[in-house]
Amino acid sequence: MILNKKKKLRIIIGSLNVGGTEKQLIKIVNALSKKNWKIEIITLQEKGILNKYLNKKIVSNNLNIKSSFKLIKLIKITYKLVKIFKKNPSTLTHFFLPQAYIIGMISSIISQAKCKLIMSRRSLNLYQNKNFLYKTIERLLHQKVNKILVNSNVIRKQLINEEKVNKNKIKLIYNGVSVNNKKIKKKNNFNIVIIANLIPYKNHRILLKSLELIKDKLPKNWKLYCIGRDDGIKKELIKLSNQLSISKNIIWVETLKLKNILSNCKIGILCSKEEGFPNAILEYFASKLPVITSNVGGCKEIVKNKKNGLIIEKNNPVKLSKAIFYLYKNEKIAKKFGIEGYNNVASKYTLEKTINKHEKEYLNCLKP
Repeated sequence: MILNKKKKLRIIIGSLNVGGTEKQLIKIVNALSKKNWKIEIITLQEKGILNKYLNKKIVSNNLNIKSSFKLIKLIKITYKLVKIFKKNPSTLTHFFLPQAYIIGMISSIISQAKCKLIMSRRSLNLYQNKNFLYKTIERLLHQKVNKILVNSNVIRKQLINEEKVNKNKIKLIYNGVSVNNKKIKKKNNFNIVIIANLIPYKNHRILLKSLELIKDKLPKNWKLYCIGRDDGIKKELIKLSNQLSISKNIIWVETLKLKNILSNCKIGILCSKEEGFPNAILEYFASKLPVITSNVGGCKEIVKNKKNGLIIEKNNPVKLSKAIFYLYKNEKIAKKFGIEGYNNVASKYTLEKTINKHEKEYLNCLKP
């Protein structure tokens, strides 16, 4: 009974715009809210489109400052966070993504907060190579944070070996997906899908080039569904698809309703240059799709080559085209891969397990 009164959680994140991290977070906090957790989500940039999907019991607080001067904006947001930590110094706090981690941790240190602090690392640390300040600050903050949650073993190893984090401070919790036992009706059209926001590192260009190589070997009505938010490169990709004479086969979609599209597809693609542990693969497998993925990040922790999908080297349109054509020509093998992937997800990567493991870590932090 005493513990129930302490079930308070503060989440700090950049925004709730559509992304793998954000979609997982919404599902986790909504489930915890139903378990009588009192949750506050603090966004530092904008609330984001996913904010409307939060359980009504969850408090949403946006700290965004309108200013053309980044330093002033940063100082004012930090000041607001310091006030929040001082007002509720004992509320368990969880930071998602690098910016929120750095600003949030510094604010907690300034305010001398007494709460336990958790950070989620959900990608490889390649972004640190582009920003030396991030690299330096994060490694100092790792010494102060109480726990670091990761969603792939490759990220865990990177934190231990490269960033010298004590392994006992790190907890691996894989992403999860909703799985149901209903029979998934597949249509006969040869459609391919990639779930990835239109960001350069997701490598849509390689996929388009690979399809150009085999376009005359595929049925004339083949389709590629590109599902994701435009982060500034859609016009460039459309131009490329026109140059490759495949534009009529590409469908650009921005939606959270994936079920009908996935049930109408035969292959799920992930051709990124870098990843942590992508939700897209889980969503493909939950719809019994065979997966073709580049060999990056934690992808091979779930995709087993020639068992539930195909793993290829990144940035190689020739090998990607061969993998796509192989699954097109070998429908029975593709179907077997999809079923194997589904069974794996249904036993190891359910959303329920992800939620329960997060709650377990939160409760452990709340223990005296």
